[in-house]
Amino acid sequence: MLKYTLGATGIGLIALIMGEVTIPQQATAASLYSITDLGSLNPTATGFDAFSAAYGINNAGQVVGNSIVPSTDVFRSNGFRTAPNSAINPATDDLGTLGGNSSSGYAINDFGQVVGESKKSIYGRDYAFLWSDATGMQNLGTLGGESSVASAINNLGQVVGSAETKEGQFHAFFYSGSRVLQDLTTLGGSSSANDINDSGQIVGYYTQTQSGQYHPFLYSSSGGLQDLGTLGGEEGVASAINNLGQVVGRADTAATFEPDDPKECPCNVRHAFLYSGSGTLQDLGTLGGPNSNATDINDFGQIVGNAGYIKGSNVTVPFFYSDGKMSNLNNLIPANSSWFLGSADRINNSGQIVGTGTIQDPERNYPVHAFLLTPVLEPNPVSEPSIILGSLTASAFGIFLGKKSKQQGKAKSII
Repeated sequence: MLKYTLGATGIGLIALIMGEVTIPQQATAASLYSITDLGSLNPTATGFDAFSAAYGINNAGQVVGNSIVPSTDVFRSNGFRTAPNSAINPATDDLGTLGGNSSSGYAINDFGQVVGESKKSIYGRDYAFLWSDATGMQNLGTLGGESSVASAINNLGQVVGSAETKEGQFHAFFYSGSRVLQDLTTLGGSSSANDINDSGQIVGYYTQTQSGQYHPFLYSSSGGLQDLGTLGGEEGVASAINNLGQVVGRADTAATFEPDDPKECPCNVRHAFLYSGSGTLQDLGTLGGPNSNATDINDFGQIVGNAGYIKGSNVTVPFFYSDGKMSNLNNLIPANSSWFLGSADRINNSGQIVGTGTIQDPERNYPVHAFLLTPVLEPNPVSEPSIILGSLTASAFGIFLGKKSKQQGKAKSII
C-alpha cells in the first residue's frame, strides 16, 4: 500500500517502461533469498494475460493476491489464496467474486481467512469481503455508501478497511463478526484503516478536518487516536503494524526534488518511516532516489517496501530493511533468476516476502507474476550489473499503496 492510484481492482493496468534499463547491483552482494514464481490463474497465457500480483502472506506461507483468469467475454481478474509455500493452483486457489468480474485478496491471517474487495456486478463498484473455507466469500457491506475495501485481518478475525458513507466520504471501519461495520468516526474527516495487529491496534491515515492534510494514525479502543505526525512535511500514511506495536509507512519530509519530468510533480520528498511506540518517526532513507515507502513490518522488526534508486526519478524497486540498513531486493536474489522485482508488499515472521515482478523471458512476452522470496542459509555470489529487458513494472493492480489509496475517494500521488 506506486506512485499512481489505479482504478477499480482488476482493471488497473501496468505502468510499463520499455527498452533496456541498467539495474545497478553490488558485485560483492550475496543471494540471500530463493524465489518462487507463484504463476497465474491463467497458466497457459503469456505477457499481460498471465498477470498476477501478491499482496499478502501469513506465517504458514499462504499467499493472497489477484490474477487474470481465462475469459472469452469480458476482462476478468480474481483473488487467489495459495497453499503454504506453493504456486497458484487454478483448480483450488481461485476465490471467485461477489458476482462481478473482479476481486482481489489483500490480506490473510494464520487461519487462512482472507479479506479484500470484489465487484457485485460487471464494471460495478467494489465491496469489502471476508472469505473463509467455511463460508466462502462474504460481502461486508458499506457505511451507507456504494463501495468499500477490506485491507487487513488479524488472528482474532477482526477486519479493518475503508468504506463509503451516505455522504460520500470514506471512513475507516472496524468489523468483528457482527455483520455491521463500525465507523471509526472519532478519526474525523475522511480516513482509511490499513492494518490491525492481534492486540486490536489499528493504523492508517486520516484527513485533519482543519487543514485538509492527511496524517498517519495509531488507534486503539483504550487509547483512542494518536496522530503520528510526519518527517517534517505535510502528509503521511501508516501502512502496517506488528504485534509489538511498531508502525511503518511513509511521510513527507521538508524537502522537495526536481524530477526528470516536471509533470510528475508534486515533488515532495517522501520517505519510509518506522515508529517504535514513543518519540518521533525514524526516517529510513532511500536507495539513492528521492522517495521511499515502507509497506510491512514483521514481529522481528524486519521491514519491506519500495524505494527510489535513481536521483530525480520516481521509479522504485523493492527493499528489505533490517539493523539500520536498506537493501535492494533485486541484489539479494540469484543472478540467474531472470526476475526483475517491481514491488514488495508483505513479510511474515519467517522472513518470507511477497510482491510482484517481471520475468525477463521474451518467449513468454515478459509476464508479470506474483513472487515469493524465502530466506536461504548459504548465500550464492551475485554477478556484475545486469541489463533488464522489456517491461519494468513500476505499478500494477494497486501495487505499493495504490491498491489502498483509492479508499480516499480520489486519485492521489502516494510516492
